[in-house]
Amino acid sequence: MIVFISDLHLMDGTAGKHYLGVETFRDIFKEIAIQAQDAGVGGSSNSKVLKIVLLGDIFDLVRTETWFIKKQDGKIVDTITVEDRPWGNPSDKTEKLACEIFDNIVKENSEIIDIISCKNWKDLGFPIKPEVVYIPGNHDRLCNLYASLRDRVTNSLGLDNLSKNEKFSSIFKDKQHGVFARHGHEYDSFNFTGSYDETPIGDVIAAEIASKLPISIQKHLNGTQLSSENQQVICDHFRNLFDIRPLTAIIHWLFYQVEHSTKYDKDVKEKINLAFQEVGEEFVKLDFVKRWIRQNDLLWNPMDQADIVQMLISILRTFNMNSFKWQLSLWEKSKYVRNLFTTDHYLDGAVKDFNNEAKDYQYLLYGHTHQPLQKAINIIDKDKEQLYLNTGTWRPAYYQTTSKTGFTSWNNLTYTIIYQPGEFHAGKTIIKPRFEVWTGAMKN
Repeated sequence: MIVFISDLHLMDGTAGKHYLGVETFRDIFKEIAIQAQDAGVGGSSNSKVLKIVLLGDIFDLVRTETWFIKKQDGKIVDTITVEDRPWGNPSDKTEKLACEIFDNIVKENSEIIDIISCKNWKDLGFPIKPEVVYIPGNHDRLCNLYASLRDRVTNSLGLDNLSKNEKFSSIFKDKQHGVFARHGHEYDSFNFTGSYDETPIGDVIAAEIASKLPISIQKHLNGTQLSSENQQVICDHFRNLFDIRPLTAIIHWLFYQVEHSTKYDKDVKEKINLAFQEVGEEFVKLDFVKRWIRQNDLLWNPMDQADIVQMLISILRTFNMNSFKWQLSLWEKSKYVRNLFTTDHYLDGAVKDFNNEAKDYQYLLYGHTHQPLQKAINIIDKDKEQLYLNTGTWRPAYYQTTSKTGFTSWNNLTYTIIYQPGEFHAGKTIIKPRFEVWTGAMKN
């Protein structure tokens, strides 16, 4: 029995807290333990295989404000230059900062990490000790880049399946269970360059825009009459940027939050305008961004990736609430933008994988999208199906109402189980690999 979980995005707390509570993690792992018992793992089925596969984006080293500032007792004690960020001119200080971020993630989420690593597996009810397998995603890409971080991951999760200095694999496969899995960002051109070691533009957007924006807003709000509590509320709203669904509603979310914030102080709108413009100006000046646009701006493509990023930069640099509605309309009407967010590149990727590396497997698993999905790809013969399963996420999301009058939120939780032949299900012996996907939603 193999259990797949992805996209926990455990964070260091500087860019907000966006994940489920400890008790939810504990309850779900106890339920998984019961399912392992019912399958006869370690008992009557003679199956000795019990694995927990953490399929990427477990530790989020991108969504943190520590790449820009360090705080102590709520006060800024250090400012990090762009050269020391992973997309600047990576140095020893970059590695040191990454290790500090990881250590703070572990400190902030110690109880959750104890649960997902099955440190106290007997208390959770598992019949045997699960083997934990870690596959990095794009937000924890740095965990594979530095040996110091690999050691930290190994120690925090109690991994015993790696030799010293060995990198974590980007792929998990098990023929007995008929399963082939990867994080899935390989089919997201904004978050994968073709090399697991290279920084993708998605990291820079998530950090230099999404994580930096609340810092800039905080700086500008300090000049208003707002109380510190109201300033914190406004900044926290903007920290939820990448949890908006659908992604096409991100611009609506920004507009909604700015309009909503003006109830605190009439000057807030102008201060937020200045924050957006500042972030946009700083983003376009980054050497990484200049170089990336040059390399990806294709003359024969009327709306390529570089054009999408340039459109985003233009919106930021000219951001003004008084003229924002026409920009919003332009964004919504662009068929290229709609296609960017609605085309299922991962389904296309699944077809490619089944035609190549995963051709001998029954189940292909990705995470990354935060959207659980089950899709039939091929029927090889009457005894062999090939299915694509997406493992979803364990995170909250903010959903735009169909009337576009606002947003609401709830927590999401998905895990996938693959059973092997010889194990039991519903009292019957399994003849060929079988899957289960359990998905839940809980209102905050």
